[in-house]
Amino acid sequence: MYFSSPRWRSACAGSLGLTMALWLANSAHAQAASPTLTEPAHTLQASDAASPVPALPYRSVFADLPRGLETGSTDWKAANQAVAQFPRGHIDLLLWEKARAAKPKEQP
Repeated sequence: MYFSSPRWRSACAGSLGLTMALWLANSAHAQAASPTLTEPAHTLQASDAASPVPALPYRSVFADLPRGLETGSTDWKAANQAVAQFPRGHIDLLLWEKARAAKPKEQP
């Protein structure tokens, strides 16, 4: 910028000034002129604890959940016994699957 011509410097300064002026005008326009209510009666009514308030109907958050996905329930003791046959976790399950795949399937 120091080595540019005076004409170029004045053009840049002018565009910067115009940009700043537009930015300031935009931000001033965005501010509300009167953030408070103009009628004091409404403000007083809202601040009164005895003001009538419409009742909100109760609606459960679980109302829209899908229903009927589980057709039956399993016995928790039987489920625990099924999991207990693999005491070391996933590695036992992999070994069980490998042994099961190695057995020849019976032809009907």
